[in-house]
Amino acid sequence: MSRWKVHSLLSVALALSVSACGVVYNGVQDGITTVNESQIFRQGRYGGLSEQELEWARIAWKYVENNTNLTTGLVNALDNYPTINMSNLADYLVALMAAREFEFITSKEHDERLTLVLGFLNEMPLGLTGVPNKVYSTNTSQMVNYANQPAELGWSSIDIGRLLIVLAMTKQRYPEFSEYVDKAVLRWNFCELVTQDGELYGGTVHEGQVHRYKEGRLGIEEYTSYGYLDWHVVPQKAMMLEPYEVVTINGIDLLFDGRDPRHYDVLRPVYSTPYLLMGMEFNWDNIDDTRSSDAEHTNHTLSAMADSVYRLQQSRWEQDRIYTARGEHVVSGPPYFVYDSIYALGTPWISVAEDGSDHDEKALVSTRVAFQMWVLWKTDYTDKLLTLVQELYDPERGWYEGRYELTSSYEKSISLQTNAGVLQALLYKANGKLYQPKGSREYRDVQFDSRFYHPGKCLVETFR
Repeated sequence: MSRWKVHSLLSVALALSVSACGVVYNGVQDGITTVNESQIFRQGRYGGLSEQELEWARIAWKYVENNTNLTTGLVNALDNYPTINMSNLADYLVALMAAREFEFITSKEHDERLTLVLGFLNEMPLGLTGVPNKVYSTNTSQMVNYANQPAELGWSSIDIGRLLIVLAMTKQRYPEFSEYVDKAVLRWNFCELVTQDGELYGGTVHEGQVHRYKEGRLGIEEYTSYGYLDWHVVPQKAMMLEPYEVVTINGIDLLFDGRDPRHYDVLRPVYSTPYLLMGMEFNWDNIDDTRSSDAEHTNHTLSAMADSVYRLQQSRWEQDRIYTARGEHVVSGPPYFVYDSIYALGTPWISVAEDGSDHDEKALVSTRVAFQMWVLWKTDYTDKLLTLVQELYDPERGWYEGRYELTSSYEKSISLQTNAGVLQALLYKANGKLYQPKGSREYRDVQFDSRFYHPGKCLVETFR
């Protein structure tokens, strides 16, 4: 008998019990799924880093040192390949925070590196619609395509939302740079990023023609919405769980995006990354929560969903003896990038490319995901995961993407996302949740208060 089954939306609209987490989803009120949290027993790993953990962090920082263009101040998204997107830029800024915290760089070097990034953000060419391009050259700071040729590709509201979160964290840690962050973001046309009814939209540009499309899927939309909320832009529809469906795998219920891919141009894999970022950056709290302890999670719904994502991967080890730490990652051959899914296309444990093709032989125990689960869940299973990945590095180049589930072989691609992800995990261990709002008046507040300030970028109204 199959250990997984799919429920229709109607069958769970009134009551969906997530027994593995001790959580009950109570249906939908005003488009938001509500949760009663009986008790989620989750203990993370906190405290100063050991010498071994500091060495792990140094290995990750080595990637950044090797891949920094000293003229532009930008860092390659892939080892020795000179392009970067907005989510990669966020990764670099997190890595920079960790390097300063762990004293791998001096205050002066940190100042120089951060200044170059802020200079780029304030001067980078924007696309036809007034938002950042999907990809930039780390050599020239100009817009390029994925082949690193001059071109305008369009934009990603998801990548920009991730960057907004990390820029907010940057301002919180280094308030002396707040003005320059705000000046950069005030250049962007938020009308193109969030629609009037609160959906996140991306776009493509081809031969001067702009094509807009709804962007995101369950999990990543809710996470990146926090970046817009920090700017008082409320992506209301993007924050709603509906439409969703539920699948039961190994006795654990998992929410997944309910949009039918036959009618919507959307790939719907459930994978770890957005839930791990939400944990490390927000402790699965609401964005305005400044008081709850690390043991509490005021966004009960996303906290319960994260637990399901984790427990399913642990259950696969317990039942099938397959080590599992699944996220999106690059691979050294075609299709070059895959989502190692917990559930996608009606099937658990499938690896899919952007075009929907399956590549199960490419599934990895992700180095990044293993480190991040290890700091967020203090369990015997995450100890086992870390043992499995802790040797997957080149001391002169950084951490590899991971270990293949099928053969145990290394995937020796090396990326900024993985190495920054290791640094972020260790920074979380040392600091707890990374988004810590201060509530102080900022440059942007002064601009919005001015009666002479009329940017027409769908921002002023939100601050009035």
